[in-house]
Amino acid sequence: MQKLFLKGLGITLLLNLLVKPATIFLVDIKMQNELGLNSYGIFQTMLNFTFLFSMLLDMGITNFMTRMIAQHPHMIHKYSNRLFTFRLILVFIYVTWTVSLFFILHFPLAWLWVLGALIMHQVSIITVNYVRAYTGGLLKFGLDAMLSVVERSVYFIFGGILMYTTLVEPVSLGWFVFAFVSSSGMSLVVATLIYLRIVAWPKIHWDPDFFRAIFRQSYPYAILVIIMMLTSRLDAVFLEKLHPEGTVQVSYYTQSFRLLDACWMFAVLFGSILLPVFSRVLKDNGSTTGIMTSALNILFSGGVLMITLTIGIKEFIFSNLYQDANWFSYNAWIFHSITFIPMCFTVVFGTLLTANGSLRTLNQIALLSLITMCVLNVILIPFFGAVGAAIASLVAQSTLGILQYLVVRYRMKHRLAANTWLKLIIMSALMVALMFLEIRFHWNEFYYILGIGLLWVVLVFGLKIIDVAQVLKMLDNKSKED
Repeated sequence: MQKLFLKGLGITLLLNLLVKPATIFLVDIKMQNELGLNSYGIFQTMLNFTFLFSMLLDMGITNFMTRMIAQHPHMIHKYSNRLFTFRLILVFIYVTWTVSLFFILHFPLAWLWVLGALIMHQVSIITVNYVRAYTGGLLKFGLDAMLSVVERSVYFIFGGILMYTTLVEPVSLGWFVFAFVSSSGMSLVVATLIYLRIVAWPKIHWDPDFFRAIFRQSYPYAILVIIMMLTSRLDAVFLEKLHPEGTVQVSYYTQSFRLLDACWMFAVLFGSILLPVFSRVLKDNGSTTGIMTSALNILFSGGVLMITLTIGIKEFIFSNLYQDANWFSYNAWIFHSITFIPMCFTVVFGTLLTANGSLRTLNQIALLSLITMCVLNVILIPFFGAVGAAIASLVAQSTLGILQYLVVRYRMKHRLAANTWLKLIIMSALMVALMFLEIRFHWNEFYYILGIGLLWVVLVFGLKIIDVAQVLKMLDNKSKED
């Protein structure tokens, strides 16, 4: 199963490494510079607002179906039509609730068209993720990887046309939203074709008893995801409402959050692969030690490299990426980058708890994290703006990730391989020491990047945090089996 995990991970990472970084650095950042702080702040505020309750479109059905299909593949056709009908009901509920909340919170009426377009975007994205429950649950990682990059690929093309051609001049918020929403619409078309291929043509099947039953089984997943979505996306709404320069602070916050989100995209890919793999292993009463350790080592070591490299030369990076980067951008990134480590804990240990069905425990931990984030945002944002929101995010995500690990370790009794933490701590300490030397002596950026990269390679492979011999052995065994 560990070989299957690594194979699926390799396919998914390869496709996403080709598409998502190019989209972020060649389209997203240039688009923010082109639109300016206020216009992009409006877009980001509404995007995060539509994210807040987007799980009403899914109600945990995706995670529930991924876990069920991974354990019982023969069930794939049993519920498809009923679930299709149920999801139509959820779309109506989500649209009604989100539009109502828009008016309750007194957002400017001029933003309503942005809200409507981004609601369509959320419907498309959640539907694509639902189809990925089938591809992931069936362990069809090739199809799953393709679905994970379609939206970004189309957005890269449309955004590139806006940014690098003269077909549309000037580039306005309206054109940007059109490109953004059209890309998710195209991914929905591709997901629909895949769904028709592996399932069937959907039909309306009204079954209230089934709807109630599926709601009872899936609502713990929905509550979990809604709470975690609020924890990660409510900060932009807090900034817009609590700081005198609301939309401007949202733009500064987005400058640093975008880089974290880029790293998070790859971490989420681990989770999408780990959930069906963990579910299958737990069903077969197998050991999770190897898979859990491999995933944590890759995510943690990659996170430490990202943190030490970027914090050491943060002014250089942000000044070259953004036209209006400043103190808020630089210092928000310090806390955002460190946040990636506890988020990795959630990917590994939270996914294992999800596969185990420990939803009540996960919801309790997530609620504590959300309360922590809200309290800190209210206290910090009026004084520190985007930096205060980043601090609140770090504390909230650390609460979430650490408590999830403690539950896995002491309640589930699942352990990492021996000396895992010792190796990671040694690597982190040496990398951080080099970062502080750079901050103190202001080395040339090129030499620092080269030095920190070489030190990371020596530590990761020297300490066998990533064991090349073991990976090659598994791949060799796989080829012999094939």
